[in-house]
Amino acid sequence: MVRISWFKSEAARYTLYGIIFGFSFPILATIIDIVNLDLKFSWQSAIFVQKNHPIHYIIDTAPFFLGLFAMFGGRNLDKLKQTNEQILKSSKFKQDFLANMSHEIRTPMVGVIGMIDLLFKNTTLNDLQKEYVSTIHQSSLNLLDILNQILDLSKIESGKFSLFPTNINFKKLIHQNMDLFSANSTSKEIKLISTYSEKLPENIIADSNRLTQIISNLIGNAIKFTQKGEIHIKTSILTKKDNELTIKVEIIDSGIGINKKDQQTLFTRFSQFNEASIIAGEGSGLGLTICKKLIDLMKGELGVESEIGQGSNFWFTFKANMITPSIIKENKVIPNTVFQKYNLHILLVEDSETSILVSEQILKYLGCTTDVAKTGKQALHMFKENQYDLILMDINLPGLNGIQTCNLIRNSHKNVPPIIALTSNALPGDGERYIAKGLDDYITKPFTTEILNIKLKNWFGNYNSYH
Repeated sequence: MVRISWFKSEAARYTLYGIIFGFSFPILATIIDIVNLDLKFSWQSAIFVQKNHPIHYIIDTAPFFLGLFAMFGGRNLDKLKQTNEQILKSSKFKQDFLANMSHEIRTPMVGVIGMIDLLFKNTTLNDLQKEYVSTIHQSSLNLLDILNQILDLSKIESGKFSLFPTNINFKKLIHQNMDLFSANSTSKEIKLISTYSEKLPENIIADSNRLTQIISNLIGNAIKFTQKGEIHIKTSILTKKDNELTIKVEIIDSGIGINKKDQQTLFTRFSQFNEASIIAGEGSGLGLTICKKLIDLMKGELGVESEIGQGSNFWFTFKANMITPSIIKENKVIPNTVFQKYNLHILLVEDSETSILVSEQILKYLGCTTDVAKTGKQALHMFKENQYDLILMDINLPGLNGIQTCNLIRNSHKNVPPIIALTSNALPGDGERYIAKGLDDYITKPFTTEILNIKLKNWFGNYNSYH
């Protein structure tokens, strides 16, 4: 701990204030007595009052005692400031540690999750092999989910978590989240059904990333505890005042249900609402806690209605702003995810051999061809206008980082395709920060075929129709 000079401390400053304030008492008392005795204002009058009124001997000690008391107050304030500095340093160390831990864990997880994903899709496996690979895949996703939850909870509790509302297509966002779980739901013979209210605008202003986090967590839980049947995602509008909407989302499953006792502790930290989840070692018990904290930030509520053997209805509300008219009601059963062949030529800027291998294979599976640059300088040398349809840019490159490389490409060329960041930095706000610094979008590592497919669909959904 750095110690400062006493003369620069709060104790010294408060002592000085106490002494100055203390001098006002004998001066004011002397002036009052001079006026009451009808004397002239002079040093002789002041001395006369002091000698003939003994009470002034007590009053004259005010600067000493007030200075002394103020000094003790200042010393306590110094101790409080030192304690606060220690807390801030500890908090910063914790955040730095979590950020570095996240990056170091995510980097090798690219190879684990990516290769397992490709093993499922690009090879023929017998039933026993599928079971083994499925177990590895789910375990790796559980590890990643726990890491994400720890980071989010830490950020929220430190008070540094902010929402980033943007113009989003909420109906599309719900369907994208359902797409992410289509493979899991199909394997368990579960239908994912979406109902979107005709009174609810399709486009709203809200934080798409945090809504995705909440919805995907609730859908994931519903699939985990539903063996067969359907999961219904119902979206409706509760209130409308001027341009502000209160929206309700319900995830209704036909699963095993939750008893009343467990419902009371569902949204507390480390709570797991079914013994099967504890036995299987699945989850951290943080998911619903984080969902509740995020929904609180959105000025909404999170609740559940459930009966044992009758399924559950997890619902939440949130505030959003309206920007477009209402849309027609649609009931949509989500089919298996269709992996479109995009026929894109992509510049992949990545220095990790594992990430290069995984990214190339996933892009190949999606019908794309790639050129690889391992440094920012090499990317600048390789890039030519009208040659690439997309650039996937790793942020943590040696030498020129991804942000610097992106800005140099934009400054040197007029016709630049979308540049999407690839990053292992997963703290809330990291992605938005990259977009603010010049990138068009971002993907957090590790990513799967489904995630990259959705990202490409957002940017090149109708690409084959004119390419």
